[in-house]
Parts: sequence; C-alpha cells; structure tokens
Amino acid sequence: MPPDRRRVVIVGGGFAGASAAVQLVRRSPVPLAVTIIDPAERAGRGLAYHAIDPDHRLNAPSFVHSLIPEDAWHFSRWCLTEGLLERDPAALSPDGCLYFRRADFGRYLEETLQAHASWPATGSTIAHLRDRAVDLSPPGEALAIRTAGGRSLPADLLFIATGNALPRLQRPFDPALAAHPAVVENPLDTPRLHEIPADARVLLVGSGLTALDVLSTLLRRAHRGEILVVSRRGLRPRPQGPVPAVLAQARSLDALAALPGRVLLERIGGPAPAFLSGAGVPATALGWLRALRAEIARVEAAGGTWYQPFDDLRDTLWQLWPKLPVAEKRRYLRQLRPWYDVHRFRSPPQNQAMVDAAIGEGRIRFIAARLKSVSTDGPGRRIAVTWRRPGDDEAQQQAFDAVINCTGPDALAGLSANPFLVSAMQRGWLRRDACAIGLEVDANGRAVGADGSARPAVRVVGPPTVGTFGDPIGAMFIGAQIHRMLPDALATLVGAGAAV
Repeated sequence: MPPDRRRVVIVGGGFAGASAAVQLVRRSPVPLAVTIIDPAERAGRGLAYHAIDPDHRLNAPSFVHSLIPEDAWHFSRWCLTEGLLERDPAALSPDGCLYFRRADFGRYLEETLQAHASWPATGSTIAHLRDRAVDLSPPGEALAIRTAGGRSLPADLLFIATGNALPRLQRPFDPALAAHPAVVENPLDTPRLHEIPADARVLLVGSGLTALDVLSTLLRRAHRGEILVVSRRGLRPRPQGPVPAVLAQARSLDALAALPGRVLLERIGGPAPAFLSGAGVPATALGWLRALRAEIARVEAAGGTWYQPFDDLRDTLWQLWPKLPVAEKRRYLRQLRPWYDVHRFRSPPQNQAMVDAAIGEGRIRFIAARLKSVSTDGPGRRIAVTWRRPGDDEAQQQAFDAVINCTGPDALAGLSANPFLVSAMQRGWLRRDACAIGLEVDANGRAVGADGSARPAVRVVGPPTVGTFGDPIGAMFIGAQIHRMLPDALATLVGAGAAV
C-alpha cells in the first residue's frame, strides 16, 4: 500500500458498510485503502438482500433505493440497463411504481461495490476481508481491529456498520426452543420455510413486514394448512401511498436524466415541518402525536392523505428525535413505536395482494394477543402456545406443527451477541445510548465512549444509531446519514492523524 494512503476499516458488509465504502472513495480528497470486514462470501448484500425467494421484494419503490445518495436514480438506471422489468414484469404495480426483488437489489449492491474497488478519481481502493471482527485495541493505543482469523488491521478511521443482528426468539420463548424442529427462529432462512409440510398448522409470531415475506413464501408453495398470525396489537403494515407520476413513471434513461439527482437527499436534509418544530409544540411524544393528528386532519380536509404529514415526520425524524428528553423517547418506544412502524414500513403491493386474497379465502387469520407460554406438546414435534386476547378473561392454548419467529430485529440481543461490539464496549470505545437500544453517537456519528467523550476515529452508522437518531433504517436514510457525517470523517482522515 502506498505510504500516503489512509487506512479505513469498515466492520460490516451490508448496505451501510457498502454505502460508507463507496461514498468514502468517491468523495475523499486523499487516497484511501478501505477494507470491509465481513464473513459473508460476497460483500454488499447483508441480511436483507441475501434473499433467495422471488416473492421477497423491496418494500419501497425503486427510486428511493440508491447506494449513492447524491445520485437518486443510480439503482433505477441499473435496473433499466439490466432489463429487470422484462425479466420480472410483476415488479410493476398498478400505480406505475416498480418493486423489484430484494435479491436483485443485493446484486446491484455487490456489483456497485465491485465497480468502486479501484477508484482512479481519488486513487482509492476497496477490499473485502472475509473474516469476522472480534476485538480492537484499547483507547490510547494505535487503532487496530483484530479478527477471528488472527489478523490485526491498523486503521486511521473505523466505521461500525454492523446493521441488524439475526432474529432471535423473544419472551416467552425458551431460547432452547430454537433447536426444536418445529420452531423457525430465523425467518430469513428460506430453505427452512420450504421444509414445512403443506398441510401443517402454522403460527407466525409477529405481523410486520417479516411476516408478510413468510406468508408470501408459504402461499407461493400452495400451503393448505391453517395459518395464524399473532401479535400483541394485531397491526399490519399499511399499503403504499400515492406517488407523483413524474417519479412513478420515469422508466427510461432519458426520463431519469431529466430528474434532479439530489431530490431525495434534499428532502431528507430539509427543515423539519413547522407543525412539529414550530413554537408552541411541546417536545413530548404526546405533543408530537397530537400535532401530527391535527396536521393529518387539516390535509385530509383539503383532499390529501395521511401519508404527506407522516412522511414529513419520517424524513426529518433524525433532526427531531435528539430534541426529545430521554423520558419521552422511552415513552414513545413503549407506547407509540408499533403504530409508527406499521405506517413507516409499508407493504409491497404484490405481497399485500397475495395475503389479502388468502385472508378473504379464510386461509390466513390475524389476531391480537399476548403470548403467555410456549412449550413442546408432549413427545411429538408440535409446539403448544398459550395466549390471551385483549378483553378475554381466560387464556387459550393451541398446538402447531410449525412456529415461525417474525418479531423482527432485537437491538439489545444484537449488541450482546456481537463479540466485536461487546469488546468495544468493554474497552471503553463505545457505550449504549440513553434508551439502551443502540450505541451512543454524536451528530457526526462519532462513537461516544465510556467516559462520555466522542471518538473521532470511530464512526457508527445505520441501525445501531437508532437511539440517537430515531429512524436510521432503510437505504435512503442510511445513505443520507453517511453523506451528512462524511465531511467531518474525512477531515479526521486528512488531518495529521486520527485522534484516538
């Protein structure tokens, strides 16, 4: 490696790690040697985009997915040049938007990362080390990341982009049930879903987008047995909202060329809406909820929909969330987050149509209930589940041939199950945020250590920063987050040396 090339190590090879690497080599004023540490065979795909099921689609239109945030149409152009719509005509929804397969987006991420492996414009490179980060040097020593394979990688700058952890069973499941043949702990394990007999009685625990994917897999395989979906509140993801025709119908290279490349970046970076940030709006969860409802009522009275005010909140939540007192953040997490999530994470029209049809035919039922116990049902393979529905005095118990965990990511389990993050916290590089749902960072993504000081040489991006920014989830928002923090990160690299 040339002696003047700065060394950047990125722990995590999913979307956040790939976007950080690509943005770094494109924007750096000095040559970089970027190394992504990830045990996967192919970097860029992460958990979500390793999908192999053709019915697992992106849950937002193609135009909000780009690895390069200042070029909002990068993925859309790639889809056109690849001829994806011709190979996947079902991607086209009635409103003209395109919802491509997650596997195709994963291929786009991988190929875009490879295209930046050697970037002559800045003299930078990106390499993938197929290994697992497990430790790093103590503060005060030269920054180095150690791997399970015995490597020690010195770094001038470290990006932690560990994303979401594998789903885990949550209470009241006994963790030992993960080994039971009738329990699917990881709903992303599509081959396990394919092993479920077509006449099996199936229970899905959780009713969000993960459940929608699992249901689509079962339905495509002509599942005949009863399927019950249970969640505490029985909420389902909302459908997609109206989209401006100029965006939905931009399906040619010429049409895309006429659109501004920074349109999404400018929207996310714009000011927070006045109905939430104006004088007189209390910085409380209830105050924001009332302000949002009032704005929705005003917009709907004028002929609009709830989507516009909600999306104004969603797109600027990274600005608003830090202003909430910690007690109010915790109140939101306890009481409001499930409702936010079902409006925020919307269903692809293709999958929703499949599931709605099956509900109409009586093949799927959704119920609201709180699980009380989960246990093996005697010597057989079945699982006995006890729950209580709201308003019922008595609990119910039923047995199932298969139980699938669809509760989504568990942030706390993800932190404690990752040896690299555990080591970084033990050594004082990191600490949990005040809500204990992620890692504490400052406005520029600098990790806050055990002593409360920001670490310029260590940056955290994506889902682990949820406690600081509220909703750093999804391609559009992760890319924009990295874009915002990059000037400060690059200044650290350009300086005489990274302060550790």
